[in-house]
Amino acid sequence: MPTGLTFSAASAYGTDLDVPAEEIAHSLRQWFGVELSISSVSLEQVLYRGQDQLEWHWPLRDTLLEQVDQRGRAEFIEEEGPFVALALPLCEGGKRRLVAWGVFVTRTIEPEAPVIEQAANTFGVDAGALRQWAQLQTPIATDTLDRLAGLVLARRAAERRVLELEHEVESLSDHLCATYEEISLIYRLTHNLTISRRQEELAGLALDWLSDIVPAEGMAIQLLLGPSTSAGQKRESLWLQAGELSLPETMFATLAEYLGLSKSVRPIVANRSLTSREDWPDKRIKQLIVVPLSEGERLFGWLIAMNHRRGGEFGTVEADLLSSVSAILGIHRGNTELYREQAELLANIVRALTSAIDAKDPYTRGHSDRVARVAVRLATQLGCSQDVVDTIYLGGLLHDVGKIGIDDNVLRKPGKLTPEEFEHIKTHAQVGYNILADIKQLGQILPIVLHHHEAWDGSGYPHGLAGTEIPFLARIVAVADSFDAMGSDRPYRAGMSDEKLDSIIRNGAGKQWDPQVVEAFFAARADIRKIATTPSEAQPVDLMTCFTF
Repeated sequence: MPTGLTFSAASAYGTDLDVPAEEIAHSLRQWFGVELSISSVSLEQVLYRGQDQLEWHWPLRDTLLEQVDQRGRAEFIEEEGPFVALALPLCEGGKRRLVAWGVFVTRTIEPEAPVIEQAANTFGVDAGALRQWAQLQTPIATDTLDRLAGLVLARRAAERRVLELEHEVESLSDHLCATYEEISLIYRLTHNLTISRRQEELAGLALDWLSDIVPAEGMAIQLLLGPSTSAGQKRESLWLQAGELSLPETMFATLAEYLGLSKSVRPIVANRSLTSREDWPDKRIKQLIVVPLSEGERLFGWLIAMNHRRGGEFGTVEADLLSSVSAILGIHRGNTELYREQAELLANIVRALTSAIDAKDPYTRGHSDRVARVAVRLATQLGCSQDVVDTIYLGGLLHDVGKIGIDDNVLRKPGKLTPEEFEHIKTHAQVGYNILADIKQLGQILPIVLHHHEAWDGSGYPHGLAGTEIPFLARIVAVADSFDAMGSDRPYRAGMSDEKLDSIIRNGAGKQWDPQVVEAFFAARADIRKIATTPSEAQPVDLMTCFTF
């Protein structure tokens, strides 16, 4: 989990832990770029005033914060012109009811604008202090704030679910200490529980190990594929078997209908009292245990044991063991789906950041995407592994994320920049690094974001690194970035011709760029030209494959 963005048992969202309000505010800063204030609804007081906030105090503030806590969703609780107050509920239940809140500026404000006086009255602050504070703020649109708030709460809910699953596993492990056989089996299973392990592989291992412990002539697992749903809905399946007795999946479907499995997800034990009936579908089956593979209300399949080896009957010992194993398999499947949801959440964050970059300067729209794809082609040409290719794709998408913090007037200036303006725009590399620094899953791309403007001869920025001091992936993105920047149309100039662009890159080898990367550029030149002229929609990439949890 990202150290700065995680809200788990040991962080800001733990309902039973007294995490300092200051720590909560520091964590939220990584999302919003500023510290929010933290209020206790139950105590009706501000526990911590964010360092980036004034002493806001308008008449209905505490009442509005209490309503946000009760409704359990992020809301804008006050607005005056370009000033908005956003509040997020932090806790459900527990001893503390906390709400994070702060005031943001949604657009650039002239120092003498009348709206400052109006906002000062609304938010209960001094107009002069508000004027000075507003000039230091980076404007952020309300829809962006709303999306960020939604992502924070979604992340909170997802991590709370992970915590609940961890508690379930711990409780289950305690229960499984009843017998040596169960301990041995669980030990082997848990040593194979990884998110990357395929569910059918883990299910096959469980079947083989259960066959050594459970006195059954045959074991089977039906894995329901596709999105998890409640029982009763038709889904494709995978049928796995072990042992001497083989049962066709079609016969299991008949038995399932007879036993009414579609109406219940509880374990079922069928012995002679049931299997000896005239209407029992399969006379070969004398004893049967069917246990659902589930997690909460989500059904993932069934674990089946057939015919007691010693002619006896199945009882609670066998049923409990199968229930324990099925619970582990169900939790593993649930965790797999949960972590995929987290990967999707992170992918959406990356897409949102990329969109924010594009929104800053319409004339460079699509630049980050093209840089990412060209960098991937260069990395492939250089023989990089798939993990490195995934990293460089993310790095290309987010290499300019720091431009979110650059003054629009400088970023969109049609003419030549002044020395001061150029120094300002150069800060985007460090700003981008700071934005992403606490997202653990994006840690591998930080060298790209920070160093993609370093030059091979040491004349670049921000640290003036030279040669192999520059991280290798940053050297690759540097060539891709320069190629797209020079080849794209800008408001103050048309994109360069291929001939001129190629000449500049060739002459810059060993000066501006790594000669090895330049060599790869020309080796892949035809593909790179195609990337530059092909819309991204025609080259889909699954962002979620780029993340490792």
